[in-house]
Amino acid sequence: MAQVVYEDPIHHLSGKISKKYRTCYNYRKRSDRKYTSVHGDRTTPMTATELAWREMFAQICAATRDRMMDPNFLPTDQVGFIRQTKYKTFYQYVWNVVRQEIENGK
Repeated sequence: MAQVVYEDPIHHLSGKISKKYRTCYNYRKRSDRKYTSVHGDRTTPMTATELAWREMFAQICAATRDRMMDPNFLPTDQVGFIRQTKYKTFYQYVWNVVRQEIENGK
């Protein structure tokens, strides 16, 4: 990742500067970091495997939101989250529980 140093009148930039270039300037307030990233232009259509993964990912995210709002699953998920050490956030834990259920065909 490239470090960016701006001259005085500009404190930070954010976003893509022009359509001609693929470089995007980013700024994070929390760490006061300025960096660049390059966004590629895809020239090939998505494969069937990629489309299937996108569909399953959307399904997992929707099911996770529903499960976190369901009071029937909340106590068991909270106990399971406290007992495990792999996931740092409750959302990550529930997301992976839902992913395993969907992949196993529940």
